[in-house]
Amino acid sequence: MDAARRDRRARASFRWLAAGVALALAGCMTPPEKATVVQQPGTAPVRTVSSFTEALNCMDTLLWDHGKRDIFITSNGVPDATGRVAGGTKEMLITAVSRMSARSNAFRFVDFEPAMDDVNALYWLVGVQPDFRAPSYYIRGAVTQLDDNVLSEAAGAGISLPAIDIGVSRDQIVSVITVDLNVGELVTRQILPGMSASNSIAVVASGAGGSTGGIINKAGLSFNVSLNRSEGFHQALRTLIELSVIEVLGKLTRTPYWQCLGIEQTNPAFMAQARDWYDAMPAGERDRFVGRVLAAEGYLDAAPGAGGEPLRSAIGRYQADNGLIASGRVDFDLYYHMLGAPKTTALAPEQSGPGTAVPAPRAAPAVPDLILASDRGPRPRYRVGETVAITVQPTGDGYVYCFYEDGRQQVARIFPNRFQPDPFVEARRRVEIPPANQTAFNIRMDAPGATERVACIVSPQELGLHLPEPLKAGDLEAIPGVRLSDVLTAFGGLPGATLRSRELPIAVLPAVGG
Repeated sequence: MDAARRDRRARASFRWLAAGVALALAGCMTPPEKATVVQQPGTAPVRTVSSFTEALNCMDTLLWDHGKRDIFITSNGVPDATGRVAGGTKEMLITAVSRMSARSNAFRFVDFEPAMDDVNALYWLVGVQPDFRAPSYYIRGAVTQLDDNVLSEAAGAGISLPAIDIGVSRDQIVSVITVDLNVGELVTRQILPGMSASNSIAVVASGAGGSTGGIINKAGLSFNVSLNRSEGFHQALRTLIELSVIEVLGKLTRTPYWQCLGIEQTNPAFMAQARDWYDAMPAGERDRFVGRVLAAEGYLDAAPGAGGEPLRSAIGRYQADNGLIASGRVDFDLYYHMLGAPKTTALAPEQSGPGTAVPAPRAAPAVPDLILASDRGPRPRYRVGETVAITVQPTGDGYVYCFYEDGRQQVARIFPNRFQPDPFVEARRRVEIPPANQTAFNIRMDAPGATERVACIVSPQELGLHLPEPLKAGDLEAIPGVRLSDVLTAFGGLPGATLRSRELPIAVLPAVGG
């Protein structure tokens, strides 16, 4: 009995001990209090839309219309040379390139992280990875300038009354950011002349809340950029990169990128840009471009590379239908109209081999310019009986030809001449016509009130050998039935001719006492 009683007491003690442990554990496992929600996110994530988003979409369509496809490029990014604007510039650049290639597939970005100096590694990958496509071009650049507080303005006013004080204030701070971009050929590591962009944005911060805005000046126009106070310099940097990418890749592909920036086709700066493109194109390339447009517009049934009479006939019909002079010849007016006119259908893609891009547009093949003046400056005035001395200086090596039209509209070749027989002139060499310190010939004014003219042409080619026979008449003699404009047209119409020309008007005043 005693043993049984002791056993019951032991089991009862164990149950009370177990109950106590359970209660203690229950107390330790009390659920924690929930934290009070102070603030939820006020706005949902949104897609980045910058001031040039529509321009990038426009470039995509423009590249598609012009048949630009599969141009392989790369970049090591746009580093901050100022050390003061930290941002993911390479990703911004890739995003911009991607947006302008979404439909057209104009550009393919090759993401290659090692240093750009390791070009051999790129081409090693071509052999190791069959699907790897080596880029033809690379984009380099930097954030080259950051000027804080270029302009700071502040104004305030206040009034104190017995019962209340009132005050108002306004402040404004202007800072400037600049981005420079260039395009180079990857294999040769040569930066392509003219394939560059340098743009600056003035970021304006005003008021106590720090609201910001920006202005980019380009070709006489201003692009207004909207930035909020949480974006600041970094959104301004994205805007600059997008604008600069549009510019450099538009130049690389010779497409009228200015249309996507809202700039008129008649803007002189961009007409000059297109003129440089035209001058840089060999005659065969011009014919191919015109043929592709004519084929797309239904004027030419033959292959776009065809020439001869079918091409001339198609050009004449296109010129007549579009308000151009129906000459049947490829000239700058035709090229510029075709470049900027809306296409009814996309041009056939330009052909390129595997792993290569469209052939690199080159700067004008050593086509120099001319500095043309007189012994009385660039706009001379002479009286009847006075003589004039002409100075001509090419900016590069080239063949120079000068013609003179007098007050009776008679034209004669004055250079080269029997005293200066060689048309070739070295770069920067100053030639005087007639030659100084020689008894050669005089150019004497004899038509009071008239405007006489001198026109000079320079070319890397010896074009004088290919002129029509009437224009090969002797020097310093009137060429029958020819005007100065006819001479310029004859030079410009020579097959494959690359040249520049300059004219010098000469005002003839009445003789003294006349």
